[in-house]
Amino acid sequence: MQTRRPVTVLVGRYALEQELGRSGTGMAWRAEDRLLGRTVTLKIIHPSLGDDPVFAQRFAEEARKVASLSAPGIARLLDTGEQDGVPFLVREHIDGASTRTRLDREGPLPASGAVRIAVAVLEALSPAHAAGILHLDLGLENVLLTPEGHVRVTDLGIGSAVTASRPADAVRLLGRKSLPPEQAAGEPLDERTDVFAVGAMLYELLTGQAPEGRSSPRELRPELRRSLDRIVGRALATDPAERFANVHAFASALATNAAERDEADEDRRGWPRWLGTWLGVPLAIALVAAAAIALGLSFGRLEVGGPLGIRAAGDPSPSARPETSPGPVIPASAFTFDPFGDQSENDSNVALAIDGDRSTAWRSENYFDGSLHKDGVGVVFDLGERRDVSGFLLRTPNPGFLFHVALGDDPDQLVDSVGEAITAQEETRGALTGSGRYVLVWITTVVETDDGNRAEIAEFRVVVDAA
Repeated sequence: MQTRRPVTVLVGRYALEQELGRSGTGMAWRAEDRLLGRTVTLKIIHPSLGDDPVFAQRFAEEARKVASLSAPGIARLLDTGEQDGVPFLVREHIDGASTRTRLDREGPLPASGAVRIAVAVLEALSPAHAAGILHLDLGLENVLLTPEGHVRVTDLGIGSAVTASRPADAVRLLGRKSLPPEQAAGEPLDERTDVFAVGAMLYELLTGQAPEGRSSPRELRPELRRSLDRIVGRALATDPAERFANVHAFASALATNAAERDEADEDRRGWPRWLGTWLGVPLAIALVAAAAIALGLSFGRLEVGGPLGIRAAGDPSPSARPETSPGPVIPASAFTFDPFGDQSENDSNVALAIDGDRSTAWRSENYFDGSLHKDGVGVVFDLGERRDVSGFLLRTPNPGFLFHVALGDDPDQLVDSVGEAITAQEETRGALTGSGRYVLVWITTVVETDDGNRAEIAEFRVVVDAA
């Protein structure tokens, strides 16, 4: 004989059907709203919190604010109540699994999938922050994925009530392995606290592990783009002042990074399929070279001869060719490098540092109080190809700022290998020995100019070894 378990009904209305999960703050149940005949999710607050009058008051205040919020990415709060002194809240029921469930089932997500979820969470939080509501308990468990692929954020307001009423117990009650440092320390909180939480969530989606003091997902997944790694690292900065100022800035950085990746993928998508194979690239180079040789022979620009069988028409033998003296070379192009800032540093005028005109200059942004408030900012000079380098020349109209230089083949890694600090003179010449395609000028201080505190580079040259 099979017996049926008695159904628990709260306040004569909500019949509990299935437990969905537990946390330090309570239990979530799927329930039937017998009054309106619909399925809801009911969160029963842990009795240790429910018995705290300070928490109860703050919980009621947060619930009122959340109930007035209408945002497509936030699960709607439908009702609140109390049963035998234990408070509960009722929200719309979301069909689907949590991101925690997906991560446990599938392992680390592709970068594109992880970024899509993070951007959706940030966009969901934006109207909440605009209404003065912080989440403060954001994790994979309360970010749900619907069967249609939509993202829904749940449990808004509970973390705020816990943090405000029980700051000393926040770590234990919220149970986060990577709680934002200022929240764990009971310090003042703002939007950047949720920025850290989304950064921790994105790190875990990318790596399968909570950051727990780490900030670089590339340490566990080297194939990730360095630009994405820098974005995650900035979101996870220990000092809130070094993070993105708000969720909108964080989402914009992720969206820009994704757009750049998609654009690169789209460019590659137009190539013939065989170009993507291991044989494709050398074969393509051989075909282009063969075509160039054929054209050269037909137009008389090339002739048979030389150690390789082909040489320029009238070209003297190698022994007769004059030596090329080393000297300053203008880089082929330049771009700014701001990994610890907003990823941009007056990019529009960076070409003035290599335009051959001493009267024009690349200028950094204006740092009004004279401090960068970050490790540094730089300009990367692309030599166009790998070159043997022996020195550099830098000219500036406003000397006195400190800079470092580095040479290598990966511009994203150069900041880790910069040399000793150099004080910029109107004309600074220095040694830079090695081989590489890129040179980073890494600036760590600014100086007072006629319209603010900046660093300026009028001209930059690289001294290459003899060919």
